[in-house]
Amino acid sequence: AIIDLMTGNQPLHEPRGTTLIANAEIYNYIELRQDLPGVQFATQSDCEPPLHLYQKHGINFAKKLRGMYAIAIYDAVKKRLVLSRDRFGIKPLYYCESDKYFAFASEPRALLAAGLATREVNEAQRNELLQLQFTCGRQTIFSIIQRVMPGETLVVNAGRIAERRQLEMLPKAIEPTQSFASLDNAIETLDKTLEES
Repeated sequence: AIIDLMTGNQPLHEPRGTTLIANAEIYNYIELRQDLPGVQFATQSDCEPPLHLYQKHGINFAKKLRGMYAIAIYDAVKKRLVLSRDRFGIKPLYYCESDKYFAFASEPRALLAAGLATREVNEAQRNELLQLQFTCGRQTIFSIIQRVMPGETLVVNAGRIAERRQLEMLPKAIEPTQSFASLDNAIETLDKTLEES
């Protein structure tokens, strides 16, 4: 809780039984609150709007978010878990699947310490780590632990990943629809866009 130290404690709950936990900084939370008329917010936390966006847009809620986040939402009505990670992968999110459980955490050592994952090493990823000082892709150096990819949203039903959605890191190129009267006008528009961002 950074934005709302008094009432922003997690987990955050929605009246219909949906619960959210997050490691996040949602930069556009003020605008998101304004775009959710009729919603009674229980906190001033920047992490509460994603909870209500999920209720409104389902698993497409992350399309509206600007910021860095690793979010877990449990939907009690649909009995599903939704995990989502920011487009650039700034906030980490890991998971492991087995025949008995599905578990997630913000770092692999939490899954290891809880006894939910073994320390069996994935040799290809170990070699990549030794060569690059980091690993790429979904696989980690631990065979059973995987990462939610940047911009990815996972839907988990009955302990199994049922669906994956991927957001583009950057918007697709679009044809310019605006011409500028002058260089000053173009610079002013760019400044305004960067300020908004």
